[in-house]
Amino acid sequence: MEDLLLEFINTLDLSLKKKIQADVGNVSGISKLTIHQFQYIDAIYNLGEPTSTEIAKRLNITKASVTIGVNRLANMGYVIKTQSNKDKRVFHVSLTGSGENLIKAKYQALKEYGEFIAASLTKEEASQFEETLTKLVKFFKKG
Repeated sequence: MEDLLLEFINTLDLSLKKKIQADVGNVSGISKLTIHQFQYIDAIYNLGEPTSTEIAKRLNITKASVTIGVNRLANMGYVIKTQSNKDKRVFHVSLTGSGENLIKAKYQALKEYGEFIAASLTKEEASQFEETLTKLVKFFKKG
């Protein structure tokens, strides 16, 4: 079971990166983005223009980790940090054009994967698969 799970995760991760790269082209460092970096980009996208504190809270990690991660993404050209007009100690993080293109390509690829899975399974299998994934997600979120 462990080997199959690992193969599934690795195959999905590699396939997703290839699909995104095909959609957005050879953007700087896209093939080297880690799962964590995708999570940062996703959190920034969903939060709008968050502060490091807001990202840390969303991802349940330390603010220091966020600072390191955001700086790396900024160096890669996916995010920018802008100083707050109200409080000069605070910086807001937003996606650049490359970051927005990346997140749009990710969501499009995930939509296509969902459609592919649905087309590959019977209705009963698809329902069971969805129930199983829902159960696993709840389990991992508790853990």
